[in-house]
Amino acid sequence: MKLVSKISFLALSVVLLNSCGTKLPAGQKEVELPCFEDKYTSSKKNYMASGKGVSLDQVTSRKKALINAKTEIASLIRSNIRSLTDDYSVSRSVNNREEFKSRFESITSETVDEMLSDIKVACQTLAFDKKTGQYNTYLALSINKDAAATQIMNKLSASEKKNLDLDYDKFRALLDKDVPTKN
Repeated sequence: MKLVSKISFLALSVVLLNSCGTKLPAGQKEVELPCFEDKYTSSKKNYMASGKGVSLDQVTSRKKALINAKTEIASLIRSNIRSLTDDYSVSRSVNNREEFKSRFESITSETVDEMLSDIKVACQTLAFDKKTGQYNTYLALSINKDAAATQIMNKLSASEKKNLDLDYDKFRALLDKDVPTKN
């Protein structure tokens, strides 16, 4: 009886373990990409994005990966700031709403472009594909949210901050609101 129980338990365990996770359609195989794991997604402290570049030339491969990751992280920051300005301007008085949004989005665009030069590489992997003779570069980039918020706030003059009723603590708290994060 004990043997039957053990065999049943093992069989049930195997079935349960195989049913965990997602099933791919027939003929497809899961591919794991370096620098694209969950730990390289945005968190409460950092904006993060990954990119891949492929080229016959190693340097060009890295440049492509860098451009792809920078484009992704800039897009992430801009969309976060856009939704933040929408939320913040709605909570403010109606009279100053459009002025605030247009000025703030303009400053944000300028600042995001500047921030991309202060980016940190969180992960970088280079691979060579013998079949194609091409280099594959995988990158994950990171920008600290506090540094991003500080740069944006520094772009606003003191009078603009007063007129827009914007303070750093409110702004920084809103930055976390709409970005999907990993704690």
